[in-house]
Amino acid sequence: MNNAGKRSGRPRAGEERLSREAILATALRIVDDEGIDALTMRRLAATLGVNPMSLYHHLPNKAAVLAGLAELVFAGLELPDPGDAVPWDEQLKEAARAYRNGLRAHPNLALQVLSDTAAVSDIVVVTMEPFYRALDRAGLAARQIFEAANTLIDFIHGFSLGEASVRAETFELAPDLLTRVRALPDGKAPTLSRIVEELGADGLAYDFDSGFESGLATLTAGFAAAVR
Repeated sequence: MNNAGKRSGRPRAGEERLSREAILATALRIVDDEGIDALTMRRLAATLGVNPMSLYHHLPNKAAVLAGLAELVFAGLELPDPGDAVPWDEQLKEAARAYRNGLRAHPNLALQVLSDTAAVSDIVVVTMEPFYRALDRAGLAARQIFEAANTLIDFIHGFSLGEASVRAETFELAPDLLTRVRALPDGKAPTLSRIVEELGADGLAYDFDSGFESGLATLTAGFAAAVR
C-alpha cells in the first residue's frame, strides 16, 4: 500500500517541468501544424507527456488555452512609443501592420480567435494601446478614437480572415471575373463591365500586401478628415 501511495504521488515524466508557458507553446505548435480542431486537452497532454488532469492546474479548459494563445501571439506586438518623432498616421499604420503580421504568422489560430468574442477581448486588451495613442495624437475626441480604432481593427480582422482562407500572396480574381463580366447580357452592369475591361487581367490582379496598404491609407485619410 505504501508503494502504491508513492507511485500515485510521483509526477509523470514532464510534469515537474510543466508550466503555463510550456503548455501554450506546445498548443501553438499543434494549431500551427495541424489546425485548431487537432487541439484537445488530451492531445495536448499526450504531446507534453503528462497526465491530462495536470493541465487543469494551469489552464482550466480549452477556452482558457485559446485565450492564452491569443495573449501569447499578440502580447509582443505592442510597439514602443516613438513620441512626436513619428507622425501619428505613420504610428497608426505601423500598429496596424504589426497586428496583421501577428495574424498572418498563425493563420489557423486567427480563424478561430477572431470568431471568439472572449478571445478578441483578450487580444484587444494587450494590443490596442498603440492604436489609441496614435489616434489621440491625431486630435480625435474620445468617442472618435473608440470608433476609429474599432473600424480599423474590424478592417484588419476581415482582411486577415480572407487572407488566411486563401493562404497565398495573391488572389487570382482576373480570369474568372473577366469571363463572367463578358458573359453578361448587354446593358447589364455597364459601369462594372467598363471598369473591368479597362483594367484587364493585369489591372485586376490582387496582391494582399498592396490591398492592405490601400485600405489602410484610405482609413487613415478618413480619420484625418474627421479631425479637420
